[in-house]
Formats: sequence, C-alpha cells, structure tokens
Amino acid sequence: MPAPLAGWLLVVRNAADFNAFLLASRPDPRTHRPDPSRMGGFLARHPETGRALALLKARALTSGFANDTYNSLDSLIFVNAEGTATAVRWAMVPEEAARPPEGPGVGRDYLFHDLIGALARGPLRWHLVVTVAGPGDPTGDATVPWPAGRRQVDAGTLTLVRAESEEGGPCTGITYDPLILPEGMGPSDDPIPAARSAVYARSFTLRSGEAVTASAVTGTAIRSGGQ
Repeated sequence: MPAPLAGWLLVVRNAADFNAFLLASRPDPRTHRPDPSRMGGFLARHPETGRALALLKARALTSGFANDTYNSLDSLIFVNAEGTATAVRWAMVPEEAARPPEGPGVGRDYLFHDLIGALARGPLRWHLVVTVAGPGDPTGDATVPWPAGRRQVDAGTLTLVRAESEEGGPCTGITYDPLILPEGMGPSDDPIPAARSAVYARSFTLRSGEAVTASAVTGTAIRSGGQ
C-alpha cells in the first residue's frame, strides 16, 4: 500500500520563512487579494516554495476525510534496540479507495458530517505506512519530496469506530506537541517541529483564557449519524 510521496511537503523550510510567506501573501486592503509583486519577490528569493506549491497544486483532491491520506510532512528518526538510527517519513493511508470530490457540499461542516455518516455505517481504517530514507534524502528540508521507490513498511492499522463531539469529549484541555514522542522515536534536523512546539504551547495558553464556544459538530449530530 504505497503512500503518495508528493503529498509530503511544506512550502517553507523554517519558521522565519513561514513568517515571511504569511506577510507576502497578506491580502491587499484595496483588492482583497495578495499583492503579486510582493509574493513574486518572495518566490524569487525562495524558489523552493514555488516548486513545493506546484507539486501541491498537482495533487488530486479526495471527496472527504474518510478516503484521504494524512502525511507526516516532517522527517523523524527511528532508533532500534541496538541504537541504530533511521530517518523516516510516514503517512496514514486509507483502506477506502480515494474518490474525487463530487461537487460543493452542503453547509460549512459537510466534511465532518460526511465522516460521521461513514462511521455510522461501519469502521474506517488507515494503514501506517513508513517510508525509509535513502542515501542523500533530505531530513531537514520539508519542501523537498523524497524520490519514489523508497522502501516502505506497513507498520500498523488505525481503526476508527465512532466520532465524538468536542462537547465533553477527551480532546479538550490538551495541546498537540510534535516533540513529545514515544521511546524509539526522535526529531530529525528539521527545524519546523521545534517552532511548532513553541507556537502550539503559546496558542494553548491563550485559548485557555478564552470563553468556550459551542462545538460546530454536536453530540446530537453524531447520534443522528451526521444527518
């Protein structure tokens, strides 16, 4: 079950470039669109971003969450019991066959409701496909895809059997930190995860002081199978 290597991309190499990319793509207050000269200047200074954007635009979209592939983007280091380190990237590849979008959905949250409906019909499964780096494959630059043909290992299966609303669910009051890893896994020389770790911690602190708003996907919607 090969994973689509071209999907493993970020459009910038580090946090400073990401900040510059956001500033360059900020809409002009008169046109409400990015300033072509400002974005053009950024792309001239960062050709890796242009190459990554072209690859991402060429990637086929799927009809929803249930048949899409979820990629790690950043490289990780696996270390075995003997201390041998191996660079990898991973993807969660669905058992359900990918289908193209059938058209615009109904309502803002239609993708969530479609997923709830799919789970009401039965479990959904993804395979954890680990791709092993070859000689010279970059681990510190997430804008560059690894070549096709790299060794891939089906390392396990994730099975989803039901959905839960944020209201009273187990995912409130926690934050995602890409540097909290299990034994045998560690970060690579990619600078992005460290930046994400710091930003997510700050975001969690700020959100903890905000008023709680109702979840867009309610328990009632889940009990009704997304209808």
